[in-house]
Amino acid sequence: MVKKLDKWCDINWIIFICVTGVITGALAAIFWDEMPLGAQGAVFVAMIMPFHVLEEWKFPGGLHIFYNVLLGPKEKEKQQIDRFPMSRLTDMITNVGLQWIPLVYLVLSLFTGLSNATALCMMLLCFIEVLAHTGGGTLTYFWLRKDGKKTIYHPGFATSWMMFLPAGVYIVAHLENVTGSDWLWAIILFIIMMLIRIVLTETPLKKWVYKQEKGVFAFADAKYYEKYPSFWKK
Repeated sequence: MVKKLDKWCDINWIIFICVTGVITGALAAIFWDEMPLGAQGAVFVAMIMPFHVLEEWKFPGGLHIFYNVLLGPKEKEKQQIDRFPMSRLTDMITNVGLQWIPLVYLVLSLFTGLSNATALCMMLLCFIEVLAHTGGGTLTYFWLRKDGKKTIYHPGFATSWMMFLPAGVYIVAHLENVTGSDWLWAIILFIIMMLIRIVLTETPLKKWVYKQEKGVFAFADAKYYEKYPSFWKK
């Protein structure tokens, strides 16, 4: 079972979210004019996520290095830079959740009065992605400029600015008649999304991964950060 899950967490799940993104985009192109803003915002997120994941994992990849250096254990004997606290399993859960939970919210926006709330929730997610990757990139610039780093780029930065930011701006530009109730529901929806992804799944799973045999759910190499070995090879 663990081996099958490990295989799924390599490339298969990325193919899955790419196919989901294509299908979502195709259906949205047909029904776009009939879709409320909340549904449109959810479509944006579901379609952006495959591109975002490909940048973080493959082109150039290496986000896990930044994450695990920043949030992992500081004691060398406890470090597993290639899989703790971010592993292929936990990040798969995170990113599949960030695609499919918005799709569930899309359905809510179609059949309930939560379109504005869903739109606000998706707007928050888009802008938080931009802030998170800009902040992360800025940190790595200051940490690594002595090693020749000249920009604030790090994996996930480009798709955040080129895709999440325009999506968030689109939502802001098309919001109408937003109420306090809309904001309250947006915050509730956002908290639910974070609870499902982090508290209920990612947090317990990262502890489980840590106990598995070496190499299971581990990233193969440092990708983008390969050229900055002082950052992660202590």
